[in-house]
Amino acid sequence: MRWQRAEFVVVGLLALFTTVAAKSPPVGDEAVAAVERMENERRAAMVAVDVHALARIFDADATYVHSTGLMQSRDDVFGMLTRGDIRYVGFEVESVAYRAYGSTVLGTGVQKIDLASSGKSLTSRSRFTVVYAVSRGELHLVSYQSTSMPEVVKQETVGDGKPAP
Repeated sequence: MRWQRAEFVVVGLLALFTTVAAKSPPVGDEAVAAVERMENERRAAMVAVDVHALARIFDADATYVHSTGLMQSRDDVFGMLTRGDIRYVGFEVESVAYRAYGSTVLGTGVQKIDLASSGKSLTSRSRFTVVYAVSRGELHLVSYQSTSMPEVVKQETVGDGKPAP
C-alpha cells in the first residue's frame, strides 16, 4: 500500500512538472519564431477585422501608436476596427528584424500599409517597432509604434551648396 501511494505521488509530480514545462513561454529563437507567426496573424486579423484573433495576440494593457502619433489602448484599436473608422486593406513588410531578450522580443522594420480612412484610400509607409513580452504566462503584443516615412524629395542645390529656392 505504501509503494502505491509513493508511486501515485511520483506520477502526480511528473505530471505537474510536465504541465509547467509545456506552458513555459518560449525564449530566444523559439520566441522569435512565435512572434514572427503572431505578427503575420496580427496583420491578417487587422485586415479581416478579426477581433477575436487580435484579442489572443494583444495584451490587455497593450499600447498602439499609429504613424499619425495617435496612441490607443487595445480596446480603442478594436473599437476603431469594428466601427470601420480605419479599414486595413493590406500590409507589405519591406524589412523586419527580430531580437530576443529572454522571452521578450523586439521587432523593428519598414512596412507599407494600404488602408481606407474617412472614405479615402491611403498608402502609408512607416518604420515600426513592436514588442512582445510574457503576460498571463504567454507571449503577447505589449507595445507597437510606427513613424511615418514621407517620400524623400531630392532637393536641388545652387552653386554655393545651399538648397535651391
